[in-house]
Amino acid sequence: MRRVLIALLLVAAGWSQAAEELQVRKKYGVKYVTGGMTTEQRRLLDEVSAKYPVQLYFHVEGSDQPISGVKVVARDVKGDVVLEAESEGPVLFFETTGGRYTVEAEYKGEKISFTKDLVGRRYLVLEYKFHGS
Repeated sequence: MRRVLIALLLVAAGWSQAAEELQVRKKYGVKYVTGGMTTEQRRLLDEVSAKYPVQLYFHVEGSDQPISGVKVVARDVKGDVVLEAESEGPVLFFETTGGRYTVEAEYKGEKISFTKDLVGRRYLVLEYKFHGS
């Protein structure tokens, strides 16, 4: 009976650990990760942040609650979409090469857009502050 209990605890621990792993996604040939709803997810994002030169952070002014469901569209200098995704937390990182990008984020109908260069710098960190509803 004790062995069964230990086995069940190990399986449960494995399931909870797997639930907190970051899933690397790929769209339009661009790899990205998103999350940050839990402390563990934020720790995992911190661990992989060096791999992703474009780092987006989302929050609602006056709130300390993490948000998700932010729609992101990133375009290159020609206006071609390089990434279209929806955040699963207050953080979204994606891989890309250098260049100029326009990154639009939409949350509950509010859109914020930045056009920035990823030239001569290693990372492009963008913070989106939404007013909320």
